[in-house]
Amino acid sequence: MPAPVESSYLRPAFLTAMVGAAISLGVAAFFVILAQGVDGLGVAGFLRATGRTWLVAMGSGIDAGPVSIGLVPVGATLLCVVAVVVAVAWVATEPVHERAAFAAATAGAYGTIAAIVSAATNSGDVQTSVVRAAFVAFVVGGVGAVWGVVRRHGDAEDWWFTSSEDLRIMVRAAVPGVLVVLGAAAAIVAVLMVTHVSRIGDLWASLDAGTGGGIALAAGDLLAVPTLVLWTASALLGPGFALGTGTSVDLTGAQLGQVPGFPLLGALPTPGEFPGWVFVLGLVPLLAGMLAGWRVEPGSRDGVLARTALGAGAGALAGLVLGALVGISGGAVGPGRMADAGPPPLTPLLVAVPVLAAGGALGAALAHYRGARASRPSDTSASGRPRLWKRHQSPSTD
Repeated sequence: MPAPVESSYLRPAFLTAMVGAAISLGVAAFFVILAQGVDGLGVAGFLRATGRTWLVAMGSGIDAGPVSIGLVPVGATLLCVVAVVVAVAWVATEPVHERAAFAAATAGAYGTIAAIVSAATNSGDVQTSVVRAAFVAFVVGGVGAVWGVVRRHGDAEDWWFTSSEDLRIMVRAAVPGVLVVLGAAAAIVAVLMVTHVSRIGDLWASLDAGTGGGIALAAGDLLAVPTLVLWTASALLGPGFALGTGTSVDLTGAQLGQVPGFPLLGALPTPGEFPGWVFVLGLVPLLAGMLAGWRVEPGSRDGVLARTALGAGAGALAGLVLGALVGISGGAVGPGRMADAGPPPLTPLLVAVPVLAAGGALGAALAHYRGARASRPSDTSASGRPRLWKRHQSPSTD
C-alpha cells in the first residue's frame, strides 16, 4: 500500500505555529526575568509565570483568587501577532499555494499550543481559561499567518474572501474611515501625554521600580498605549469608558475616583466637566464615515442611489470594525471596583455602525454630485441644455 501523501502546507504551518509560540514565550520570559527575576521563582515557577504571561498577553485573561484580569492588552496581542509574522518569514520561504489551508492549520496548531500551556500552568487559585486561551491564540495565529504570507510573498489580492465587486469596494473604502477615528484618538492621547507629562513622571517615580522593573514598566506602558487609544475612540463615538465602578470618561467630562498607579494613566484628563468645544470632537466618526463614502468607487454601478448604498455599506463596515475593536479593549483589571474598566462591550458597536453608515451615505452622495459637475461640459447648464449666452452669441466677424 502506498504511503499517504503529506499535504504541502502542513509542515510549514506546524513549524510556523511552533516558532511563533517560541518567539512569544521567549519575549514573555524576558519580561518575567526583568520584573521578578528567577531566584525566588524556581524553574517550575518561572516556566508557569512565562506561560501565563504569554497567555494573558494574547487576551486569555487570568483569575488569581479575588483578582481577575479579563482585559485584552491590545498592544501585547499585536506583539504576539508580529511574532507569528516573523515566523512565517523564516519558515515559509517558498510561495504558499494552499493559502487558506495554511492559515487555518497555523491557527489551529497555535491554538492547540496555547490550550496545552493553559492546562499545564493552571494550579491552585491561579487559573486561565483553556477554551478562551485556545480561541484567542487561534485568532492570533490565523491573523499572523495571513499577514506573514502577504508580507513575505506579496499576494494580497489572492486572499479576498469574496468575488463580489461591491463588497470589495466597500472594504477598500472602509479602511480610511477606520484609520481616521483611530488616528484622531491617537492624536488626542499624544496631546494628553504631553500635557500631563509631569503627572506621569510623578507616578513613575513613586513606583521606584529599579532598573529591570523600570524596563518592564516602560514596555508595559508602551504596550498599553493602543488600549488607551481604543478607549479614547470610544469617547469619540459617545459611550466613553470607565476606570472603576461608578466612573466614566466621555465628551462631557471625566468622573474618576482613585485610579491604579500605572504611569500611563497619568495621561487621563483632569476630573470635571470639559469645555463646550470638546463636543466638536463628536463629529470625528461622522466625518470618518463621510471619508469612507467619498472613497467609494462606483465600479460597474451608476447613479446616486447605487453609490449612496455603497457608501453607507462602507461606513457601516468601518463602524463594525471600530465597534468590535473598541468592545474587546475593555475588561477587568483587578478586584473590586477595578472589575469594570474600559468601554462597554456592545454600546460602541451599536453607535458606530449607524453613525458611520450615515456619514458614508452622505459622503458618497457628495462625491457623486461633485463628479457629475466636474464631468459636465462648461457650456451646458444643470439641465444639460446649452447656456443662453452660447445660443445667442453674436456671429464671428470672420
